[in-house]
Amino acid sequence: MKIVKTKTLSAHQASAIDKMWNEEYPLKLKDRFPMLLEGVVNYNHYLVEDEAHNLLAWAVDFEKDGEIRFSIVVKAAQKGKGFGALLVNRLKVENNEFYGWVIDHNDDVKSNGERYETPMPFYLKHGFEILQDVRIDTEMIRAVKIKWTAA
Repeated sequence: MKIVKTKTLSAHQASAIDKMWNEEYPLKLKDRFPMLLEGVVNYNHYLVEDEAHNLLAWAVDFEKDGEIRFSIVVKAAQKGKGFGALLVNRLKVENNEFYGWVIDHNDDVKSNGERYETPMPFYLKHGFEILQDVRIDTEMIRAVKIKWTAA
């Protein structure tokens, strides 16, 4: 499976990412995808699509507050197939250091009523460092900052 890197998204791609975002992230983060890149100039989208151009997974890296940050979403039906690892490894090739926010608990619920499970084990497996003292604790999200640095 290949990754398509792009600066711009078609209306179809943006809609597919928004739908996937709303299905996979906690309900409290619903409809927040369009706000992720507000005011951001330097960014890249990474798309994993099947032969029919159906979106299976997506990542973005972007510059904010003087650092490279990222976000990844993999469709539930595609989890465990290596798409998340494929995207993380691509981000590692593209960036010497990058950061993200990760929900580090299993207390949130997704739009389908299922419990949102923290992806923290995935990130630890892929060499990320948890910055324990850098947290977001709001009514909308409780998360910890993570960092990956090239060796």
